[in-house]
Amino acid sequence: HSTSRRQRQMCIRDRYICLYWFLIGFFNVYKKQAAKDSSVLSVLTIYTVTGFLLISWKAAEAFTLSYEYILLILLKSAIIVTSWNLELNAIKDYYISILQPLSAIRVVIAFCASILIFSEPSSWMQFVGILIVGIGIALLNNDKNKNLFISRKVGYKKLNKVVIFFLISCILSETSAIFDKFALQNITQNQMQWWFMFFDSIFLILITVVVSLIKKKPVITKSDFKNIYAYAVGLILIVADNLLFTGLMDPASKASIVAVLKQIALVVTVLFGGLMFKEPNLKERLYVLAIILCGIIIILI
Repeated sequence: HSTSRRQRQMCIRDRYICLYWFLIGFFNVYKKQAAKDSSVLSVLTIYTVTGFLLISWKAAEAFTLSYEYILLILLKSAIIVTSWNLELNAIKDYYISILQPLSAIRVVIAFCASILIFSEPSSWMQFVGILIVGIGIALLNNDKNKNLFISRKVGYKKLNKVVIFFLISCILSETSAIFDKFALQNITQNQMQWWFMFFDSIFLILITVVVSLIKKKPVITKSDFKNIYAYAVGLILIVADNLLFTGLMDPASKASIVAVLKQIALVVTVLFGGLMFKEPNLKERLYVLAIILCGIIIILI
């Protein structure tokens, strides 16, 4: 009975994390859509403040958290704000269905952390699944037209900058994810979410004010406040984070498995984003998505 109960708990936990990454796929796409008509900083600020307002009612529980963890969440927020800024600048300027597969670097970081930090055991089937996912991602980045290196939208020098920005954002994001796995064994999801969104909002508001003063004109204009995609992104972020934090609160959750489940977001982003933005050569990438999904299924068996 205890074994079956643990299996049910694992199933529920993995569903939460799967749903999180499914929503993050749409989160990535709508961020790019929001940034088409607004600046990166205005989009980040609007959706972050919107998200914080949606969970502001959790303040009472949040203020019971000890100051040591509040300071750690402050550090996490600084890391994530930097990651979001770099990522959105990258996907604003280039094809999202090409850049997003580079986030596979997160899997490598997470598996190293799972062994070195969390001492997590792994089965040979999981390694087979990881290998299949890795092959799929490699194929996705190696289509016949080598789109990663040939761009009709940006020049070579700017493309290198875009790729570097995106890779750094992935490294920072995974660093934050490792912190989540550690911290959520000691604090509640409401405490984490409230302080995280609070600090993110403060950082972005301060940056917006400083940039506006330097440029001597408002960074956020009236038209930016009418950008419905920015508000949609804020709503998706709050729902998704709530699912993630719920899943990670289970002590049995593995950083390595969470990292591989992130590829669900990759599938959604490449497929939905590629279709939405009518990105070239998308058909050549679709069969690779099936390979990635097979790898994910094997890991979860």
